[in-house]
Amino acid sequence: MKYRTQIAAAAALTVAATAPGFVLAEDSPPPPYLMTDANTVTIAVTWDADSLDGILPEGVMPAEDLSGGLNVYDADGGYGLTPYSAAYAYVNVKGWNSSSNAPARFIIGGWYGPDPKVSRAMRTHFNADVKTGDASQSADNESWIGTGGDDAGTITLVVKPSGDCIAAGGTLNYVGDPGGGEGYELMQIPFVGNYCPAEPVSVDISGPEGSALAQVKVDKMLAGGQLRDGTFAFAD
Repeated sequence: MKYRTQIAAAAALTVAATAPGFVLAEDSPPPPYLMTDANTVTIAVTWDADSLDGILPEGVMPAEDLSGGLNVYDADGGYGLTPYSAAYAYVNVKGWNSSSNAPARFIIGGWYGPDPKVSRAMRTHFNADVKTGDASQSADNESWIGTGGDDAGTITLVVKPSGDCIAAGGTLNYVGDPGGGEGYELMQIPFVGNYCPAEPVSVDISGPEGSALAQVKVDKMLAGGQLRDGTFAFAD
């Protein structure tokens, strides 16, 4: 119940932000952001140890099991950044566990959009090393497919449904790269939705030469799924 309360609180803040007298930035308002009607294709993985060399900033350590994952998602409704889509890879890191005890995540790289203001907001407010791009999802008789990126690279995930959907919720923490500043920006994401389990079929990652996405390699796929009809907030 507390996660629904957190979502409601974020929604109340965004409503207050649109009241008369509140001045929005020309590009996009500051956090919190609210996303509704969100759908996500996700695959959990372990990463090849050598391929993570040099990717994490000083002071941020990967989880002992080198776990992480990839998400492709979109959200039609909400406040601040929508319509919104993203495709990104992340690694779980030590410390900064969320209130629901989920390990914190560091974004290896990805694309946020489709409007450039979305990726700019992620870089400005959360120190996420992401570029402008778009993402979409599709389905056939056997698979869910999520793909996103730009002309220089893509992330494509394919999963096969394997069970009934269940209600789910929690909080996720994302640690940003301080970029030479003091401390780490921490993005907190309370969420609710319907989680539909799936078997991971394939992960395809490509990125510009020299980028983290061009370097990182999946060691093993662990699990897949889809979060449907999600609602979540971005808060710092």
